[in-house]
Amino acid sequence: QFAAPVKMNMPHPVILLLFGAFLSAAYYGVYVGVPQEWQYLGNMVKWWYGIGLYIPFFTAGIIAGRNDWMKSIEKMDTWCVWMLRTITVGFWVLIFCTVGGLLPLIPNFNVFFTANNLIPPGYAVPMTLVLIQFFHQ
Repeated sequence: QFAAPVKMNMPHPVILLLFGAFLSAAYYGVYVGVPQEWQYLGNMVKWWYGIGLYIPFFTAGIIAGRNDWMKSIEKMDTWCVWMLRTITVGFWVLIFCTVGGLLPLIPNFNVFFTANNLIPPGYAVPMTLVLIQFFHQ
């Protein structure tokens, strides 16, 4: 290890969900804000995945491993576990509806494009916690 460990407890899952919403905004911002010719800079394919998913999850994995967050996930309250599961199923419904084209709620608004570019980080946070907790049980 080349850096001194930073001791910190695992944040509450609701705070992690808010962080997932922030990552969704960053993901979407890079997707629509970076010009096409700059999106593959430095041998990184699809920088929006790097900024919204790869770098934050890699960093969180290192911090979680060093601070033993697995115990916090294993001891998660039942209401919190079911809240995360419900959110995950809600994302499944949203994903299936956007793929099926069932959400043309607002005229002249491309729901498929917008929703599918906001979903990945927001979905990845609760799904990761749900899978870890599910396989622990």
